[in-house]
Amino acid sequence: MKHLFLLTLSCLSLCQCNTVKVSGSAPNPPVSRLAIVKNDKTFMEEMEPEIVKQVQSMGIATELVDAPPSDNRYYMTYTANWSWDMAMYLRYFKASLHQGPIVTNSIEYKTSGADMNKFGHTDNKIRPLLRQLILGEKPVR
Repeated sequence: MKHLFLLTLSCLSLCQCNTVKVSGSAPNPPVSRLAIVKNDKTFMEEMEPEIVKQVQSMGIATELVDAPPSDNRYYMTYTANWSWDMAMYLRYFKASLHQGPIVTNSIEYKTSGADMNKFGHTDNKIRPLLRQLILGEKPVR
């Protein structure tokens, strides 16, 4: 019985769920145009086009830029990391929404351990994150 308890405890410690941290609030005035700062260090070709597609699906005009704009317009920075566990999965994603020099909102997603929810298409993982970051929508659980 003691061994069964220890085995169960060990399995539970490996099964860490996805976590999402949000800092800030929905932008005011709402975002109608967004500059997205390119990040060549994500090492996943599909990430940048997917972010652009997701933002445009919210009715927001986008522009890819090499560096943060020097004026007071909205822009977004992001980073993402993937891992391998029988398949590639999004392990970490962080995006920050800026208005000029001020970070108005940021969101961070992490997953690890034996959580099987870590698998799935990246677009389905980042869609609710970006909607929460830019529009202030609360995730549907």
